[in-house]
Amino acid sequence: MKMITTGRFQTIMVSAIAVTVLVFMLCLAIGPGAPGSRAIAIGFPPSDILQLRLTRVGAAAIAGAALGLAGVLLQGLLRNPLADPFVLGISSGSTVGVMAWIVFGEALSESCSGHPWLEELLANGQAIPALAGAGAATWLVFLLGRRRGGMLDPMTLILSGVVISTIGGALVMLLNNLVPYGARADILDYMFGYISEGTSHTLVWLALLAFLAAWAGALTLGGAMNIASLSDAEAHSLGIKLSSLRFSSFALAALATAASITVAGPIGFVGLISPHVCRGLFGPDHRQLLITSPLSAAIFLMLSDTFVRSTGAWFNGELPVGVITALCGGPFFLYLLTRRRTWM
Repeated sequence: MKMITTGRFQTIMVSAIAVTVLVFMLCLAIGPGAPGSRAIAIGFPPSDILQLRLTRVGAAAIAGAALGLAGVLLQGLLRNPLADPFVLGISSGSTVGVMAWIVFGEALSESCSGHPWLEELLANGQAIPALAGAGAATWLVFLLGRRRGGMLDPMTLILSGVVISTIGGALVMLLNNLVPYGARADILDYMFGYISEGTSHTLVWLALLAFLAAWAGALTLGGAMNIASLSDAEAHSLGIKLSSLRFSSFALAALATAASITVAGPIGFVGLISPHVCRGLFGPDHRQLLITSPLSAAIFLMLSDTFVRSTGAWFNGELPVGVITALCGGPFFLYLLTRRRTWM
């Protein structure tokens, strides 16, 4: 694997950060035009509307960056270009946790009325079940994916993840049928990935902290992931403890996925697309992929959400942002399936 020079690495990092900031500002300045109009307005709105946009664009940036990070970790872990949080069931487990919180949260809120701190926890606490669901799914897939000697088998991990994801989907449908009919439309939007201006600031900050913790841990693994992209025998001979590396990568990917689902619901394909785009543009060095992939995914999701936010009049209401990512990511996934070249 050819490594990049320090100067080029710094240039790529500075450029990626600068582009991300510019796109963030652009998304703040773009929004729907006058009510009933199909026009798109460009320019910074009044401060009250700007605050709402800041919450939504910030949530999109956090969710996208977290998925981009999870994609790099899982593709490196499995040496598989098709790996992402959905494939391994992590996203499904986290979604089950949040759905359970949505379904049973109202009943809990009634029983906790009169206790301000409990009401605040129930209003902003879906980060806890998101993390718990992701952790439970990760633990199950991890246990099922182990072979004798404690090593993780990539193929078994994928098969286990598909099974856990299917079970999670069934649990989500079961929970969906426990809510009143009027609430099912909102849950359907959530299931396709939905980012709202009404997301509480507390929830956004919790998601940001979870993502930053996962990102900080992942950045320490870049060099080891480069070596682990070789065969198991070569990695062992160079002193890499693959079992520890794979467990750490898996756990950090679960934490990042939970951060994304906390503020945006289950959004597909973002964690699949961004690592491939960055790998094609900048090369396979994981030390830079762990920075460029989260930033490019944040850009992609911010732009996608800005599109659905600005074109609500075109579709008789806003589309879930997951519709856009699926329309972009689905063909990309099929393209990867048909590729004949060896990955990395």
